[in-house]
Amino acid sequence: MLVWDPAGADDRVWAILRQHLTDPQIVELGSFVALTYGQQRLIKTWAVAHRELPGEPEAGLASARPKS
Repeated sequence: MLVWDPAGADDRVWAILRQHLTDPQIVELGSFVALTYGQQRLIKTWAVAHRELPGEPEAGLASARPKS
């Protein structure tokens, strides 16, 4: 909703979110949505398909596991 219909995020939506999340958590969720949406738009402008860009397969947050 926040991405596709920002006007739809009325007081009712915020009240429902606040039943489950604190204000800092709502801000963090919004930041994650904005970052993810922005990344997807950039990838779309580059016309890149899944796994088309070279990179380190273990890069990213998931790679934080200890190495044996």
